[in-house]
Amino acid sequence: MIIGKARVGFVVVASRFESGGERANDFTLRAKSMLEGAGYEVCMAGKTVWDAADALSEASKFAEKDLDFLLVLHASWVLDSLQYLFINTLRVPMLMWAVPYTETFSLGCVQHFGSILSQQGIPYDFVYGLPEDKDLQNELEVFASAAKAYKTVSNSKIALLGPRQTWRVANSQDMTSEEWEFSDVFGTTIVHIEMTELLELIKEQKDTDAAKVLEDKRKAGLGRSIAEESRLIYEAKVYLGMKELFRKYGLTALAAECYPDFGGMANLPSSWFADEGIIVDTEGDISHTAIMVALNEISAGATALAEIGNIDKANDALLLAHEGSSAHSLAADLDKVQLSPLGDNGVFVGLPLKPMKKATAINLCGKAGNYTMTVVKGSVLEVSKEEWVEGGSKLVAKFKPQDCGAMKAYKKMLEAGADHHLLVREGDLSKKLKAFCSLAGIDMVLI
Repeated sequence: MIIGKARVGFVVVASRFESGGERANDFTLRAKSMLEGAGYEVCMAGKTVWDAADALSEASKFAEKDLDFLLVLHASWVLDSLQYLFINTLRVPMLMWAVPYTETFSLGCVQHFGSILSQQGIPYDFVYGLPEDKDLQNELEVFASAAKAYKTVSNSKIALLGPRQTWRVANSQDMTSEEWEFSDVFGTTIVHIEMTELLELIKEQKDTDAAKVLEDKRKAGLGRSIAEESRLIYEAKVYLGMKELFRKYGLTALAAECYPDFGGMANLPSSWFADEGIIVDTEGDISHTAIMVALNEISAGATALAEIGNIDKANDALLLAHEGSSAHSLAADLDKVQLSPLGDNGVFVGLPLKPMKKATAINLCGKAGNYTMTVVKGSVLEVSKEEWVEGGSKLVAKFKPQDCGAMKAYKKMLEAGADHHLLVREGDLSKKLKAFCSLAGIDMVLI
């Protein structure tokens, strides 16, 4: 999966009454070269912004560009009333850029406006240095990834497939208060779809079309199947039916009802979709579906969904497991993927999660609009065939926390109130996730 770069608006601001504005054109050229060289989709301001008229003109142009964030280089001290015009017109995250020239008070200006934004509850960040500074470029990349992920989650439409039947206590009837609260914080739109609609779509799929799906998947690498062919055909029809739902509703992702009535129905399609860069959650878990959407913007690869099943004392690692719905590509090789029967017609995808030198485990939990993301840095150790079989031939992963022992990490998760679902993604994503949490206005606990 190729990760696209963020769309960034870039502008240099300066004051005619302060030192520093004379460098504006040079900064513009050097910054443009750096940003384009790094692969960003860059929307450049047409001129240096010196006053409110310039700011309104450039902000109105930026407003037509659907930016992920705005990068503002402060060549000198400027009025906060000028910076406000960009914030209020665009309403996208702002990354302020301070330059290392003492007489400009650029760094002080960033601090001043940052203070105002903090008081207003508006998230922002800053970078400091010259366009050629590698540290600045790395910090810019962290913020850009988080901003793109935040925008994608905010604009996403996530289906809840198989929602509750109509009832209420003293609030919304066909939704829950949680759904309203989650949408308010993350911007995500939750779409209710009845399971009966998918079941009808499954019935409508032709055997020949399902067989073609299986043929294509076998060519790509299906893994070893101990499930009968009829189950695989049925799962291919589920896959085609879900594709129809994505098209009909314009969905970004889907969280499907499973246990106990539909166990295994969505597992194999979920794995196939994951390797296509599409999120289908098999636990009806909206929050972690949204985070998986964000992770697809932050890094290449796929996400494993798991739960803590045991503590491997010999390796001081958390032994994770799940009935199996994660991407085939998360196995070290396809020979280690096994498709097993589950439920009436379902199939689960068993595999030992491949070793990862660096990995991140993530949980999102909360209520009433107050959420905490718990992030554990670590690595994934190799799982032997014996350990995999002993774990039920499911998805089995051996996650070793980086900065503390396994039991201590488990206790810290309990202290943070983290729930049982864990998303595991390759790489140390803690900085990008921290930036994402800042943009969303939620807490992050790093273990």
